[in-house]
Amino acid sequence: MTASSICQIIHQLMRLHTLPCADSAAMQSRQSRFDALHAELDKRGYTGSRPSRQLQRMCVETINAALFETDPMNTYCKENNCQDEYEEIAAKVLQHIQQGMVMEAALDQALCASFGDDMVNGAQIETVMYALTGMSEERT
Repeated sequence: MTASSICQIIHQLMRLHTLPCADSAAMQSRQSRFDALHAELDKRGYTGSRPSRQLQRMCVETINAALFETDPMNTYCKENNCQDEYEEIAAKVLQHIQQGMVMEAALDQALCASFGDDMVNGAQIETVMYALTGMSEERT
């Protein structure tokens, strides 16, 4: 493993955590890389916030759940128990990442398409990313 800063390792973990996986062989390969990055953080004694060690496949349901939980556009979906509020956006995000777009860009593009460019900002995207990766709100 090449020498990387802790922030770079966490960024790599977040990327691995939010990539779609087409088959089990790709998932196993990704899990090995994911485990190695976590081991590197452990070796360095890092105890701060990091993506969950539980790697999962990105799917519409996972993305929708993160959007529902964080409600980045303040639609009050949680308060109104409208769990499918972001489902169409989640499907678009998954489509974008399957086409090779990184998750942050996919979220930004899908949210902007639905709510407008002037309504979406980096803090909203970051909040959803943290929810998708199982990270706490504490920033690294």
